[in-house]
Amino acid sequence: MDSWLERFARANFTRSSDTAHDLKTPLNVAVLNLELLRMRVRKLTGGSDDEKLTAYTAAIETELRRMAHIFDCFFLLSTPPKNDEAPARIDFAPILIDAAQTAGLTLELAGPAIALAHESRIRQAAKMFFEGAAKVLASEERVATAEHDERELRVSVTGDPVASDLEFTKIFKFYYTDPNGNPDLSLSTARLIAETYGGELNAWQESDKVTLRLSFPLGER
Repeated sequence: MDSWLERFARANFTRSSDTAHDLKTPLNVAVLNLELLRMRVRKLTGGSDDEKLTAYTAAIETELRRMAHIFDCFFLLSTPPKNDEAPARIDFAPILIDAAQTAGLTLELAGPAIALAHESRIRQAAKMFFEGAAKVLASEERVATAEHDERELRVSVTGDPVASDLEFTKIFKFYYTDPNGNPDLSLSTARLIAETYGGELNAWQESDKVTLRLSFPLGER
């Protein structure tokens, strides 16, 4: 990296957590004032709720809270953990096996799969990956597999998509909304963490099956 780019990166690392807090503060104030507005309108209308007004204010609140989550995800997770040590040698295998089990999947992964990383971030990425997979792949046919060599660890979840119109270009976006209409940052969060450690998160479809694959480089690169 050129020296002038390093200065940009250093400034981003230094200011990211404070910036996330500063951005969330006006959003929290907006949510509070939205609730006060609801109360005021309810008082003016004698306690009755207007159906359209309720729907509009609920939509505004949902988007404000979504923005707060996006700020948290990007500004905090695109930089190293605050007040943490340098990356250490950790075994990814038990972390991924535990996360899969929590999500109701059986994952067989012969360890060790050692790489330099922050354990807390890898645990978060694994949790978000399997949670995200559960939201886009039907539970009946969902299967987790893993493999690794000296250079790379690859973990995949394959199954039927929960929606016939599932768009791979959208499920990794911070502004993704799941088939139930809820904002969901799980896969975008997992991908961001993976990329900060040199990994990837991809998706593809073969016939009627969809595969999500999370990969990390191994060794001390």
